Amino acid sequence: MALTGVGEVAAVVAASALPGAVAALVVAPLSPLSDNELLDIVRSAEGARRQLEAFDAVLIAELEARNVAGRLMMRGSKQVLSGVLNLSAAESSSRVRHAHELGPRLSLSGEVLPPVLPLTAAARAEGGITARHVDVIIRAMGTLRAASLPVEDQAEAEAFLVEQALCFDPGTLSGIARQLVDTLDPDGRLADEQSQRRRRFLSCLPRGDGMYRLTADLDTDTAALAMTVLHSLAAPEPAKSKVPGERAEPGDRGESGNRGDGGKSGERDERTAGQRMHDAFRSILKLALRSGELPTSGGVPATVLITMTAQQFETGTGLASTSYGQKLSVAQALRLADQASIAWIVHNSKGGLLNYGTTRRTASTTQTLALIARDQGCAFPGCTDPPEWTEKHHIKPWAEGGPTNLDNLCLLCDHHHDRINTGGWTITMRHGLPWFTPPPWINPTQQPQRNTRP
Repeated sequence: MALTGVGEVAAVVAASALPGAVAALVVAPLSPLSDNELLDIVRSAEGARRQLEAFDAVLIAELEARNVAGRLMMRGSKQVLSGVLNLSAAESSSRVRHAHELGPRLSLSGEVLPPVLPLTAAARAEGGITARHVDVIIRAMGTLRAASLPVEDQAEAEAFLVEQALCFDPGTLSGIARQLVDTLDPDGRLADEQSQRRRRFLSCLPRGDGMYRLTADLDTDTAALAMTVLHSLAAPEPAKSKVPGERAEPGDRGESGNRGDGGKSGERDERTAGQRMHDAFRSILKLALRSGELPTSGGVPATVLITMTAQQFETGTGLASTSYGQKLSVAQALRLADQASIAWIVHNSKGGLLNYGTTRRTASTTQTLALIARDQGCAFPGCTDPPEWTEKHHIKPWAEGGPTNLDNLCLLCDHHHDRINTGGWTITMRHGLPWFTPPPWINPTQQPQRNTRP
């Protein structure tokens, strides 16, 4: 499938002519054109864009046929595209996925085979459909293949979807594809376990705005576990009465009955269903990290690895980095690390290593049992969360020299642990028990309070 001879020269000449043609189009005056002429150019430009995107499938197939990734000591075509073109991991994955379905293939004997989805590939090459149309068709055809639909029926289904893609936008096509799948597989036949295991998938990729996109295709038993656990944790929080004589703190679940923002005493949980599922997932991850039973990574126990400069560590400002490349404020990094073993790497402004080390800042098993016996759950006044859903909080922050001992620790639920240092509350130990002093805008007398659960 490798290009040779005249074909190679033709490809080089055509590719080298592209930038000049596009540059000439960009500077060409458009104001003299009529509306119809302008629309013709819009259509032509979009068609050319789609055809260039379709050519990616041919290019990627050639990269894989030559094993370019192997010669560059990369894991695969996704890494080649990311490295050569500065593409995101998500974009590289999408292009490679399209290439596997729409690009030419080689048999074991070296014979060139047609694409897996030949009609879709043809429509793409002609500029008739977009990458999002292709995503819908690939997803639908994958479902039908998993349902063991006869090959001839699969071909008819692809032809129908391509015909619809030429007429409708990707959103409308998605609805049509769902109806088609339901029609051809009315019993909702489940893929066998081997097929499900082959198709299982989960990714967590950065979106570029500090958020991350979690995408997953779960097999049946994993989905059953996930739905059971997530729904048990994502139920709306019941409204809770506030501490007598106290005004509700904005965003405080202990008084307002929600984990979200704002609200007065007794209001319902204002989080959306999606936000509740997000918070439930976060709780599961924290539980796993606190369990101490995660497998080792790189020969060490699951550890939050944080890198920052000495100045950032001393001032508590700036952005720190985790070993996975996430950027966090120093304050966020310290809160995250409060529940796990933490490894510090402190460097100077040039990147040179100044200090490193690991410090166990979490309570020992014995200390944890003592905290459970003392606090019996979240220690914040009015909160009823049990010990299983709490975290160990350093009253004097560990980064400021606060020791990890019972006189400097208390149990706080995820919600109150996140807000205790920003909501104006202070904690003091009196007779071995944590007492909470509210800010003056909540209680003008600032009378210390403690949790008086039965």
